[in-house]
Amino acid sequence: MDRDASPDTPPASAPGPARPAHGDPGRAPAVPPVTWVDHTGSTQRAVLEAAEAAPGDWPHLRALATLDQRTGRGRQGRDWTTPAGTALSFSVVLRPAVDVRHWSWTTLLAAAVAARELRRRGIGATVKWPNDVLAPDGRKLCGILAGVLPGQSGLVLGLGLNLDFGPHGAPVPTATSMVEWLPGTGHPAAGELARDVLPALLRSLGAALEDFTREVRAHPGAEVDGSHPAVRDVVAHLGTLGTGVRAELPGGAAVTGTARGLGPGGTLLIEPAGRGKMDPAVPGATRRGGLLEVSAADVVHLRR
Repeated sequence: MDRDASPDTPPASAPGPARPAHGDPGRAPAVPPVTWVDHTGSTQRAVLEAAEAAPGDWPHLRALATLDQRTGRGRQGRDWTTPAGTALSFSVVLRPAVDVRHWSWTTLLAAAVAARELRRRGIGATVKWPNDVLAPDGRKLCGILAGVLPGQSGLVLGLGLNLDFGPHGAPVPTATSMVEWLPGTGHPAAGELARDVLPALLRSLGAALEDFTREVRAHPGAEVDGSHPAVRDVVAHLGTLGTGVRAELPGGAAVTGTARGLGPGGTLLIEPAGRGKMDPAVPGATRRGGLLEVSAADVVHLRR
């Protein structure tokens, strides 16, 4: 694990330990102290390696965080980096108490949690399937990625949240930051924002997983798709639904149409444009009646 700080205390320049979250702190689960580091290559890789080497040291909801992640990776191995001090990057161990077949919902659950926490701060954030949180103008505020621990003993969920890109603005035109959207003036520095947001995210994520587990167990044998009560919060925050989309599939094929729902495990159900002339087979997609189901794709929201 790359770091210039003790695993038990944050460096002087970094945000401090967790404190009670916004919302309902009496109901939220306890969160272990966050390990803050001055910098790291990838929080995801560091936590995966540490949790594999010493699983007892990495209980549910223990996280590693930094304001300077240097070699992060997003979906399909893409670079996921931001200038030092401008974004919160953290990875957290999750040990879901549900069958592994339901774990694929985790990224969408986390994205809904992030969108809700941003809305509480006055930012009209929405979720873009499968793992992004967008600002009202469609630019990206937050990205999420999850990996499975060896032996399916749990997950490591990584989240990057853009805080403040400063006077020079975002490094790419498709990104934005919290400070651009927070109401009012005189916003706190990035470190202070991180100190406020991170514990709230962790506690809310823990509570969301507890809710998910309770609802899944309350409906044994039921298929967990977008109609299931376990994922009502995901559906409520998912801006992709009802939107025109282009889904670019891993094999190179693409589907254009309207997102109509979520299938089992959080797959996306798309009503293709020209539905009556739908191809009998689209590589990377499965037919479900008049809809196409995709489980992995880069989705673009089309202008209305």
